[in-house]
Amino acid sequence: MIKKYKLSINTGFAVNRFNNNEIFIDFVKNSLKLNYIQPTSDWLNMNLPDRYIFKNVKQLDKILNKYNVKVNSLFTGAFTRLNHLGHPDKDHQIYWVNWFKRFIDVGIDLGANHVGSHLGILSYQDNKQRKKLLKTRIIKNWHLIGEYASKKKIKSLIWEPMSIAREFGETLNECNKIHSLLNKKKYKFDLCLDVGHGDINSKDKSNYDPYKWLEKFSSESPVIHIKQVKKNNFAHLPFTKKNNKDGIIKPKKILDILKNNNNSDTELAFELSFKERDPIDKNLKKNIFETVQYWKKFLN
Repeated sequence: MIKKYKLSINTGFAVNRFNNNEIFIDFVKNSLKLNYIQPTSDWLNMNLPDRYIFKNVKQLDKILNKYNVKVNSLFTGAFTRLNHLGHPDKDHQIYWVNWFKRFIDVGIDLGANHVGSHLGILSYQDNKQRKKLLKTRIIKNWHLIGEYASKKKIKSLIWEPMSIAREFGETLNECNKIHSLLNKKKYKFDLCLDVGHGDINSKDKSNYDPYKWLEKFSSESPVIHIKQVKKNNFAHLPFTKKNNKDGIIKPKKILDILKNNNNSDTELAFELSFKERDPIDKNLKKNIFETVQYWKKFLN
């Protein structure tokens, strides 16, 4: 396998399915044959008291060392897809600024180079003032977190461009503008591209073409969320034979773009989701295994 790419698995799917760290890491290392995970805030139980969080992280770190599995990045999860830094109440924003500082501390304890999230979400009402609130609320709060991350020696904070305006970064131009605003300070912000994101209502098809996003921004995206994508299907699909027939995500095409952009140290993180329905839930392990094997063929 090409050593320069870090093939990892985001733990979002593992919430409520794996609550024993050793069983999960054994699955990652000995069944999937992966050397990296991308822990999510939900899986790490980041909203429980600090005493529990750091006890859990200490135990997880020992298990990671035992199995020689590494953490390159941390990311927020589905349960953290909230207004957080975009909430109108100032006390609410302060809570989340401090929450992200704690998330950075956890990342450092686990050896992560990058910690990230979506930027924050505006309500329908607040979205009417989107341009103003982007600067006075979202960017301002992220700069507070960036200052903390810089002091803690995190390599960079990473943010994920989303698919609608009130979640930010939905088009190539919007992403570029926001990224420039974030990087006006001395703290380093990078991207976490997602091959399933982009504004499908845009007249410019480039805005929902994953390969256009990769061509333009992959050199600034040390982490990329990958999943299979079908037309008008917004699920986080595994790379099964059935899904790959009409899926638009082609590993070779992605790897060629990364090579052309001189991306030699990218984390390709499987961000998969599975409904709590059978046979989907029952076939989860088999489908993840098939996904990993499929990608490894292109990395050999």
